[in-house]
Amino acid sequence: MRKTVKVNNITCVQCAKTIENHFESLHIDAKVLVTSKKVIFNYDETKVKPDDLTDNLLKIGYYPTIDNEAQIKAKCRDFIDLMVAIILSLPLLYTMFYHLGVNAVPMPEILMNGYFQWALTTPILFFAGRRFFIQSYHQIRFKSLGMDVLVAIGTSAAYIYSIYETIMHKGGSHAHYYFETTAVIIAMVLIGNYFENRVKEKTSDALQQLISLGVREARIRRDNDVLSVAIEDVKVGDVMVVLPNEKIPLDGIIIKGSTYIDESMITGEPMPAEKKLDNKVIGSTMNLLETIEVKVTEDSTSSVLAKIIETVENTALIKPKAQRIADKIASFFVPVVVVLSLLVFVTYIILGKSASDAFSPAIAVLVISCPCALGLATPTSISVASGMAFKKGIMYKGGEFFEVANKITAIAFDKTGTLTKGSPELIDFLGDKETLKYTASIESHSNHPISNAITEAYDGDLMDVKNFETLVGLGIKGDIAGITYYVGSSKLLKNLEIENPYDDKIYQEQGKTVFYTIRNNEVLNLITVSDALKEDVTGLIEHIKKRGIVPYMITGDQEITAKYIAGLVGIDHVFSNVLPHEKAEIIQKIQKDGHVTAFVGDGINDAPALKMSDVGIAVSNGSDIAIDTSDVTLMKHELSLVLDAIDLSKATLKNIYLNFFWAFAYNVVMIPLAAFGLLNPSLAGIGMGFSSIMVVLNALSLKLYKFKTKGE
Repeated sequence: MRKTVKVNNITCVQCAKTIENHFESLHIDAKVLVTSKKVIFNYDETKVKPDDLTDNLLKIGYYPTIDNEAQIKAKCRDFIDLMVAIILSLPLLYTMFYHLGVNAVPMPEILMNGYFQWALTTPILFFAGRRFFIQSYHQIRFKSLGMDVLVAIGTSAAYIYSIYETIMHKGGSHAHYYFETTAVIIAMVLIGNYFENRVKEKTSDALQQLISLGVREARIRRDNDVLSVAIEDVKVGDVMVVLPNEKIPLDGIIIKGSTYIDESMITGEPMPAEKKLDNKVIGSTMNLLETIEVKVTEDSTSSVLAKIIETVENTALIKPKAQRIADKIASFFVPVVVVLSLLVFVTYIILGKSASDAFSPAIAVLVISCPCALGLATPTSISVASGMAFKKGIMYKGGEFFEVANKITAIAFDKTGTLTKGSPELIDFLGDKETLKYTASIESHSNHPISNAITEAYDGDLMDVKNFETLVGLGIKGDIAGITYYVGSSKLLKNLEIENPYDDKIYQEQGKTVFYTIRNNEVLNLITVSDALKEDVTGLIEHIKKRGIVPYMITGDQEITAKYIAGLVGIDHVFSNVLPHEKAEIIQKIQKDGHVTAFVGDGINDAPALKMSDVGIAVSNGSDIAIDTSDVTLMKHELSLVLDAIDLSKATLKNIYLNFFWAFAYNVVMIPLAAFGLLNPSLAGIGMGFSSIMVVLNALSLKLYKFKTKGE
């Protein structure tokens, strides 16, 4: 049995290790998607119940959000923690003026009182910061020490030392307290987590939306009756009855009737596909025209939609993601700092110092090495860059993009809706322009997208049409002023035994759809309809090539059309007639050739490829599913934003590296000073606050960055 559970408080790789190790001890396979905060379980449903999974997550301090109500409660809980930490930290932050020797600022005596600071710090540490202690316990239990452990140890050490000083000096204002250090660390880390989650909260749940596309019930013909049956109870071999403008419940083969099917959610192509007897149909696609009967060939667990959902989950698991640098370093940084602090304490004792004298530098080592700056290094830079990008028309889903985008060597594009506008337009018209009124009048009675393209191109008055009829696979017809008019393809001409006066070969080679208007066995005009290219596509491909990046096209469209479009824009590598799951396989192939690959797409059918690629980029006119499964969303119709997103990622990554350089340089210098007793705990607390301020200021310097493409 496979089950996906969203967990609100997964924040890092160590969280993932803690969850996976816990369920491994229970013989349950659990894989964690850190960026989307989900756990995918594979288990024996005869031995494990769904409630057992959620109960065990709660036992180790992680909160599953089963429904919207639970998710809202989790967000409220996190917001309350953040507000408590910020509000109660402000008076303690004010006391830093005293520690810095700024006498010009009035300092109320009560703020310097140890008992007062103790009272303010306690709820910050044990209420707002309780998550760090809970998760630290389980990280220590499963030997996967992370940033939570450093936060817990550092804040606790500062808190305990301050209590000791408070008691020894009876709360006097001249004692060396650093309650503010405990408060600031908790508040700043919570703020950092909020920065990272802010952009992700704007996206919807992709997998839930994919699941919602499916049909809950199907009309099944049994004996002489038609019954409504839950989709889970429909079996292979059952016969489904599908009415016009209804979704086809499951994959199957048409055994009665003919119709047009809108398969855009799967293929990404806007043109409805003609379906006749013995043709295959795909579950969750829309039947547009006639009632059909379909024999089920795949059940709800093995349909095309089910495979897309599984592919999205699986590719997310195997996708090579760059994890937080701070968490990688923390795997050895945490135990090294703890051991170093203990060594400092023991060394001072051996040298004949008192326990009080030994305790001070040992605590200073812990406090000075707290991960406040490390924790803020990535999210602050990403938060600033995300705000800049959003104003430009780019929305980032998470911080991983910044670590990968600057390494991109290949970009694969979907065709329809990405390189093209995604909707058919009237391109060519041959014949007397006055005859377009007959064509548009007939087409106005059809809901076919091609009909809409023709009627939108005509701005005159429509004529009255009677006896309208759809000729499946051929075209349409209707009577105007007592005369029958036909609008259809070359197949219709052959069916009516009418000679074609136009040479349509060139249009066919360009992948355009060709139609004719016929009256009294005479062809009045030739019309071509096609999905037009976006204006800035050619320029984008030229810039990509100049940068040494290889462009690809991957589309479900036919080979002739794909190669023609690729030739127009300058793409040499083309894959056509590709199914959704095959797009992901092609991305894998490109990656195996040594490329760091980005994929730009817009449809549900692009979701597997967006997840499989190193960087997934969705265009704004795409489906919500494509947007959610991507790393980046282009909010405007300008494809040049692809390059803007890459350029900004490079600047942001440099900024992040500079943050880490500062954070490490600070620790490399300050930890030895603390160990040698040259830095007391109070100054250590001030130093940590200064370290965080430097990181934030450096992140804000990103606002000086200027985009290189037009449209600035």
